[in-house]
Amino acid sequence: MYFCLRPNCLNPKWNVDRPPQPLSDSGRVCLSLATIQTEMSRERGIILRRRASIFRTKHFGQLDRTSAVVWVVFLFLCLFHQGAAHCAEQQHGFDQLRSDHNKVLKEMNTSGKNGAPIELDDQRTPALLESGWMLAGQWAALYLNTHGSLTADQLKRVFVGFAPPPHGVKSKFGDFLEYDSYAFAGTVIRIAPSVYVVQSCYWKDFATGDFLIVTRGKDGSFQPLWNIKDVAKQHYPERDEIGRWVHLTRRAYYNGPLDVKRVIPLPVARNGHPRFIVDAVQNADGGTALAQLSVWEWTGTESVPLLIKTYEYVWGEDSFHFDGNTLRIGTKEDPISYFSCGECSDPKGIWTVRITPEGVDDLGHRFVNPEMKWADDLLSAIGNGKDASEMARPQVIEAIKSAMAEVAKTDTQPAETKEPNPYTWGMFAGFRRIGNDGFAMDFDEAKMRFSYLVRDGKPYFTHISIE
Repeated sequence: MYFCLRPNCLNPKWNVDRPPQPLSDSGRVCLSLATIQTEMSRERGIILRRRASIFRTKHFGQLDRTSAVVWVVFLFLCLFHQGAAHCAEQQHGFDQLRSDHNKVLKEMNTSGKNGAPIELDDQRTPALLESGWMLAGQWAALYLNTHGSLTADQLKRVFVGFAPPPHGVKSKFGDFLEYDSYAFAGTVIRIAPSVYVVQSCYWKDFATGDFLIVTRGKDGSFQPLWNIKDVAKQHYPERDEIGRWVHLTRRAYYNGPLDVKRVIPLPVARNGHPRFIVDAVQNADGGTALAQLSVWEWTGTESVPLLIKTYEYVWGEDSFHFDGNTLRIGTKEDPISYFSCGECSDPKGIWTVRITPEGVDDLGHRFVNPEMKWADDLLSAIGNGKDASEMARPQVIEAIKSAMAEVAKTDTQPAETKEPNPYTWGMFAGFRRIGNDGFAMDFDEAKMRFSYLVRDGKPYFTHISIE
């Protein structure tokens, strides 16, 4: 099909019979789009990109030079007007989301007592957070719809302009900033083509976070289609691991809301479904942090947990290593018969998880110093009245029972709380190896020296001294 225009006439006519003709002395021209662009550049100084896809014809018919210029300028202005209108509509969408989100932040930061920020356990807080996270998901979807393919670094900047920067003031206690109002932070992680995890948080003293899935809906546009908060509401009455994601409480020791530390895309499952890791932490006071590891599979309509468990670590000693197949996390293990101080990293452990196309295998925890686990197994078995004859000689067992009886005489917790003290030996104070067949452990209530031999791959305690 060829587009024809008679000289000095702006009435276009479609001509399917005549092919384009070369330039003639009469001033008639038959121009392709490329030729028109060249002529426009020469005659008017206007440079247009070659965008042949805009015009769905192979050639742009027969035109004289002046008419060609006028016609293409006319079409260009039409396209420009449509593009400008579309851009204005998109910008209005961003402006509206930003305005709505600023209202949420303002209410969070002024609705508390005497105009102070609202507390997390205030009954109004869940609705405000839900509104904020919904707006964040919509912003991310609009950004993906308007920006095309983005690099990993660009995805980290999706929320630039969504919320005002945090307001910090220099602390009187040192060279650092203190924040007196809630601020927003978030990022976007691609886990598969056209499938993104959006993680965001609101923070002041500490953060409360969320993660959701943005992907293409039925109409082909990006939309937030799944949110962990919606699922967690259903699980919260059971107080299970998914339910933790809606737990809110004011600042407390070892009790706080979850926030995302990292999201890691995984190789697809054998069935082709995208998968991802979420490593989260429960923000609270105290030196030991409670974290949650979860592995998820996106089915196209929902995220299904393949593994979700908690673990402990010491603040500042985060250790997380994933080689694409095996995940190793540094932990602080939780013994039964003794405990350690909040900022103490012992007993150190390693949690190993293997991720294959078929699924997720939890390979369990191990102590970095296995002797600390052996001692805890022996002491807790005896303390709970279990048979420990396969773990130690009778003399060792009797010595521990005798020491436990002495400790019980001075233990005031049962009288104060009317409950038995689960940590018979108090707080852990130190560990060291003695030769190839012994080790020492110090507790509040006793100092112990163990000797052992290995039978059938397991330790068997042969001697103990207790001070």
